[in-house]
Amino acid sequence: MDLTLLQEKDIFLRFVKDKLATVPVDYKEKNLQLEKANQNGSQNLKAGVVLLLNFKTSQGKSEYVFQLIKRSERVSQSGDISCPGGMLQPRLDKILSFFLKTGIIPAMRSLTVNHIQREDKETISLIRLFLSTALREAWEEVGLNPFNTMFLGALPSYSLTILARTIFPVVCLTPKSFTFKLSSEVEKVLEIPISFFFDGDNYAMLDIKTSLGKYAEPLQYQMPCLVIPDGRKGEDILWGATFNIISNFLRIISGDNLPSFSSSRILNKVLTLNYISGKD
Repeated sequence: MDLTLLQEKDIFLRFVKDKLATVPVDYKEKNLQLEKANQNGSQNLKAGVVLLLNFKTSQGKSEYVFQLIKRSERVSQSGDISCPGGMLQPRLDKILSFFLKTGIIPAMRSLTVNHIQREDKETISLIRLFLSTALREAWEEVGLNPFNTMFLGALPSYSLTILARTIFPVVCLTPKSFTFKLSSEVEKVLEIPISFFFDGDNYAMLDIKTSLGKYAEPLQYQMPCLVIPDGRKGEDILWGATFNIISNFLRIISGDNLPSFSSSRILNKVLTLNYISGKD
């Protein structure tokens, strides 16, 4: 993909919407699978998250960025970088999705246009439901006004391996800049240029070890991560589910043309019960 496209505000927006409109959405199949598993005694959770895009101008340069959050020490998975969002609240989010269906909120006005030709009503309803979840949580976490969002498309679901949780990601644009109002769950907001992901030097390998108590077998594995300077001579690490969701989005818009990167740099992370539960 020509990275200069990231500096073309309107052209890139149409480009992303067209690309996402071709992506098969597995929400109906995945939701049915989870419902059947839960009926048989499993406790799989469902989450809606929003991958937010914004067109920013900084130091004379304009380009698209991802708006992500860093989780505070008061919640589980503290220190992780993630998309705004959270757990589905079925009754509340179904009510909110009704208001999205009316078209009152701009976020949903393009959903039917983009998907009605290729998706069935149940899939569209589930996209609307998880968009409601994501926008509700984004309002709680960072003060995102749902009237300042534009729906661009849905991404395939992503299931976590350690946690019994499946994420249903949607992609939205924030047309206007806004002042973030952080809840106690959020340490800070990161605005990462999309172009940053196309530089192989920004990647490393994360060596992960688990220490989840005497009844859980320790695991050790490696996965790629993105290393982000924090402006204070430190670094933030993007890894796991959010890394994979963003990578999937970038593969879609770039035609699977992400950079190769060296694994010579290895970082370490230990996952404990405190990390999972968020309790001291």
